[in-house]
Amino acid sequence: MKLADCAFLTDENIDSELVTWLREQGFDVLDVKESGLFGMPDHDILQQAWAQQRIVISQDSDFGTLVFRDAVQFFGIIYLRPGHHSPAVHLETLQSLMVQPFDLKAPFIITAEHRGESIRFRVRLI
Repeated sequence: MKLADCAFLTDENIDSELVTWLREQGFDVLDVKESGLFGMPDHDILQQAWAQQRIVISQDSDFGTLVFRDAVQFFGIIYLRPGHHSPAVHLETLQSLMVQPFDLKAPFIITAEHRGESIRFRVRLI
């Protein structure tokens, strides 16, 4: 599966500019803030994303903890690092990520790390 064929669930820490950009690119995006799910526990977000086969986009490493420590079922996670940067930094990361030729099989975790001059991706198939 290619990221271009996927649907997403954006966590509450994802800026609206990123949600707008994803939608402008034609992606199906469910945003936690817009959907009245703000404050929902991460476990429940993963369950909802699993039920709808959506990839969670977050700056929150707690999703990985839930997956590995608690064996919570999930479809996919994109973890944007470092967290709490300007939307422009994360937008550049997402733009680069969406054109990568990954051939993914759910479940997976992609860590996308913006390092100033470069962006590094790590893909972990679970």
